[in-house]
Amino acid sequence: MARGALVVGVFGLFVVAVTGTVAVEATARSAFCNSCHIMGPYYESWQHSSHKDVPCIECHYEPGAVETVEGKIGALSQLAKYATRTEGTKPWAEVSDQSCLRSGCHSVRMLEGPLDFGRVKFDHRPHLLESRPGHRLRCVTCHAQVVQTEHISVTESVCFHCHFMPGADGRLQERTADCLLCHEPTVKAEGAGRSFEHAAYLERGVACQECHDRVVQGDGAVRSERCDSCHGEVEFLQRIGEPEFLHEEHVVEHKVECFECHDAIRHGLQPPAPRHASTPGDCGTCHVQIHDATRGLYAGRGAFGVVEQPSRMYETSVACAACHTGRAGAAPRGQHGGAIAAAGEVDCIHCHGPAVAGMLGDWQHAVDVQLGRLQPLLAELEAALPLDAPAEARQHRDEARANLELVATDGSLGAHNVAYALAALRAGAERIDRAWELWDPAQGSSAAAGFPAPDRGGCLACHAGVERRESVPHDGKAFAHGRHLASGVECAACHADAPQGRAGHGALAVAQQQCSSCHHAPAADRDLSDCASCHAAQAGMLAGTEEQPGIKAALACSDCHGEPPDLIQPTADQCAACHDESYSRTLVQWQSRVIELDVRVEEALRGTTDPGKAAAARRSLEAVRADRSRGAHNFERTERLLLEALQTLGAGP
Repeated sequence: MARGALVVGVFGLFVVAVTGTVAVEATARSAFCNSCHIMGPYYESWQHSSHKDVPCIECHYEPGAVETVEGKIGALSQLAKYATRTEGTKPWAEVSDQSCLRSGCHSVRMLEGPLDFGRVKFDHRPHLLESRPGHRLRCVTCHAQVVQTEHISVTESVCFHCHFMPGADGRLQERTADCLLCHEPTVKAEGAGRSFEHAAYLERGVACQECHDRVVQGDGAVRSERCDSCHGEVEFLQRIGEPEFLHEEHVVEHKVECFECHDAIRHGLQPPAPRHASTPGDCGTCHVQIHDATRGLYAGRGAFGVVEQPSRMYETSVACAACHTGRAGAAPRGQHGGAIAAAGEVDCIHCHGPAVAGMLGDWQHAVDVQLGRLQPLLAELEAALPLDAPAEARQHRDEARANLELVATDGSLGAHNVAYALAALRAGAERIDRAWELWDPAQGSSAAAGFPAPDRGGCLACHAGVERRESVPHDGKAFAHGRHLASGVECAACHADAPQGRAGHGALAVAQQQCSSCHHAPAADRDLSDCASCHAAQAGMLAGTEEQPGIKAALACSDCHGEPPDLIQPTADQCAACHDESYSRTLVQWQSRVIELDVRVEEALRGTTDPGKAAAARRSLEAVRADRSRGAHNFERTERLLLEALQTLGAGP
């Protein structure tokens, strides 16, 4: 009997051992976790994550035999709750740092350098080893499943709660909120559909906050009602004002997501908030508000007949104070008295550098000219159009008035959005013309004809008003932008079409031969034989002076350069067509001598301290360079000018 009981007992233990072993092995498989329906989303996200080859227990059980037993007991507890239908709707589990940093997993992660996280660089070391006192971080502080379908992921909101949590004084902490901790200025940023290079701006001393001052929304406050949703104990609720204790209990000792307690903190470029509609009793119900027009123009909306075209600075959340710094003085505030910080070209150059010098003036000149031209035309239309005029004509008049008032009330003459300002004025001009067509076709209004040709390449969004630059030097001659634009020449015909912010953007990409294809073509208003009308410097050098006339003055330009439009730039070998073969060597010697003297004069100019002598020598040097033949037109005079420059500077002969 005793022996039979022993056999049964041994057999029973064997069955229990086998069953237990099978149960342990079965429940250790990741697929078993999916037995509970509430685990479905988490199991599916794990299957598509970078941890899909790592069993669940490798993370959710800490390393060690005792810890594994504790994990099993905890898992059995959850299984019992599921079987008795007492489980919650959201599973909760802990993953310790020991699990993450176990051998063969992420033990070397702490020693790795920066890695890419979205658009920023991230380094684990300062986060795990250099945390602020009272705010120690764990792996799962950042790596968590706060978004369905993403397993052990990191969301930007976690970063924002730490980096942009205000201090006791309500201000962001410089140690964590410094832009350059995450954003590399050497990386081109994409904004408003274009790339942007921040490094050059930082080198000029432009602070990030000068442009982007609305990049953080929310203060991450912890409200008492959030505590009430989890806790009922008075002694716990009374400790809401102890952030170190709360952080230790919720983040270090347990895994509670930041957003479970804190209000949201958002970070990123935000467009300026639109102004709310006027309400009864608001001044805006009757009076035009100057900032309404400014906001509309900056945002690129509000004009009739013009598609929305926000300023690029509006799209990238450049604040008003970025330009209105007061560097340009103060501007009057009209009927409200006082003054506001003015904006001017000094502010443009502070951020964008000297390359934009004159651009603001071009914009404002272009808008001012059109506004000054259209306002009398609109007044003439309003005086002529009676109350019983066709409704469509009156509508065009009203829309033209609204467009002109939008630009005039803004008062910046296009500084806030020059492309949209000019587009609004052009649409207003078209409506003036249309109103006259409907009321009195014989009037023959041509208000819209006073605008430059439409810009198909988008260049005039920045370079509006460039047509007034009539003396920009090109290839030794004055270049008139206005005449070329009016004749329909596109910007890209002469300038490189590289995107803004990229190397070569706007660089001159036209050869002299391309200019010749137009300028040397037959035309009714052009005498092709009068070369001096464009090439005055060359004609003057060829003729020489009374004391030293040029030996080639009697030659016609066509003798060496051919007949237009098939002009050539003669080489030394072509001289032998009229002269003996030695002449080609003579020309090379002349030009080598001129190059040598040119270099010597330039070096002497850098060493002189006398501005009068420097100016005189520079005039001689520029006369030689403007000729561009390096002595071929008149070697004797060219050499004499350079030698005189050297003597003036005390560096001759």
